[in-house]
Amino acid sequence: MKNRNLIKSQIVQAWHECIDEDYCNQRINSERSLQASFWSHLNKQLPKNRRLFIEPGISINTTDGIKKLAPDIVVCNTKEVISIIELKYLPRAQPKFLKDIKNLSLIAQNRELITIANNRFRGAEKDSNNYTLSKNILFVWAGVHAKIKIENRVLFSDNYVSLDNCYLQLHAETESNNKPTVYQITHE
Repeated sequence: MKNRNLIKSQIVQAWHECIDEDYCNQRINSERSLQASFWSHLNKQLPKNRRLFIEPGISINTTDGIKKLAPDIVVCNTKEVISIIELKYLPRAQPKFLKDIKNLSLIAQNRELITIANNRFRGAEKDSNNYTLSKNILFVWAGVHAKIKIENRVLFSDNYVSLDNCYLQLHAETESNNKPTVYQITHE
């Protein structure tokens, strides 16, 4: 868990900045712009030896065939994937999370079999690498959504054992004429 504390604090800080600086100034109007804003703030938090990938392709061989996934943001150190982040933007609706949690769980269950590559299709070779998933990886769901009742503020990853002790949930609850309420829920 200690190995995740730094990346966890960087992700939380970037989330707060993304919401405070961009959402509150009406610069975010879609999930793509949330992704761009969050990537930008997280990129500023991270040291230069970290790599961020947006929607890298992941293929997982399941009993139902090959499942192709593209998580919103993947964070790597020099050798491994240290965090996988799913984002949701539904400022007027309740959070939708089931598909994202199922995908994060599937990745967590198959983490020993997955690699992510940053091979270029054209251009000069610089630092192509195949990144395996860290044993200390942090899975994150982060969403902008309408206010939910306090008693419904639950860990979305409950009942997904593969996400136990490696999952962080970030919220920005919206309401009319107010700044969002930003908070986190974690299970560690």
